[in-house]
Amino acid sequence: MATSDADDSLRIIAPFGLDDLFGMMVRRNPARASAEIYRRRVADKRYPERWPRVTVIHE
Repeated sequence: MATSDADDSLRIIAPFGLDDLFGMMVRRNPARASAEIYRRRVADKRYPERWPRVTVIHE
């Protein structure tokens, strides 16, 4: 995930490294979310609908 801060600097959040980011993969970070929360979040955010080239990794 990449976001811009108030000062227009870019902040990259890539807990699994940049390979997933540039490979357009979404996967659960077990330190932050349970499998159930991850599934719900993926459904709520509709990643495949919004970004058809994104691969969602289901564990």
